Amino acid sequence: MEILGHSQISLAMDVCTHVVQDTQREAISHTDRLLKRRPRPA
Repeated sequence: MEILGHSQISLAMDVCTHVVQDTQREAISHTDRLLKRRPRPA
């Protein structure tokens, strides 16, 4: 909260939660694309 300059902890937590969720979605999307490119064993 202090580092980000927010006046309330709830605002800091809302911002950080959204960032983490977006990062997780992006990581899952990248992993999904990588797995789809790999040839499946016969």
